[in-house]
Amino acid sequence: MNELLERFKQAIIAGDADASAGLAEEIRAAAEAKPDDIFEYLSAAMDVVGGKYETGEYFIPEMLRSAEAVEKAMAVLEPYMFEHKHEQSGVVVMGTVKGDIHNIGKNIIVSALRADGYEVHDLGVNVSTDKFIDKIREVEPDLLMLSAFTTSTKPALIDIIRRLEEEGLRDRVKVISGGASHSAELAREVGVDGFASDVKSSLAVTRRLMGR
Repeated sequence: MNELLERFKQAIIAGDADASAGLAEEIRAAAEAKPDDIFEYLSAAMDVVGGKYETGEYFIPEMLRSAEAVEKAMAVLEPYMFEHKHEQSGVVVMGTVKGDIHNIGKNIIVSALRADGYEVHDLGVNVSTDKFIDKIREVEPDLLMLSAFTTSTKPALIDIIRRLEEEGLRDRVKVISGGASHSAELAREVGVDGFASDVKSSLAVTRRLMGR
């Protein structure tokens, strides 16, 4: 199974959507991989793609092809993974902040959270502060998860926290920021309740903040 999952990871890195979907079918048919195993390989693929983008080896077209490979694979795998879904864990609003269009990591984490029992409202990418605020008022989530791929999005994160405080919403929702470049130092500077850099840490911090 590990060999199959490794091939699956490489297909995503290569941006081969047909191959990733075909391998996802094989993973589902074998019914041996646990959701956590699948997400571990997806997360590893995301890290490689992000690293290639940061070093200039990949550009936007390559990122988009990898994103499509993830989407096609998840369309196949989500029904299988949801067979192992946990009981309702809480409500999450999630989106990639204003000025950032990266969605590979966000989409993987959205699927992981849903498999872990969360009701997730995915707002997409390049999400304005107003849109986050409106959705929080609408669904009253337990958690707000802000995806930000690079440190250049720090002003957007700070703006969201500021607006939450001004609107009297800050004490009503726990805020998590996430992205490959995130650190404890950035989390302190921005004023969030937790941070995550991959799928595993995202699940860990959401469970901790929800008291699970």
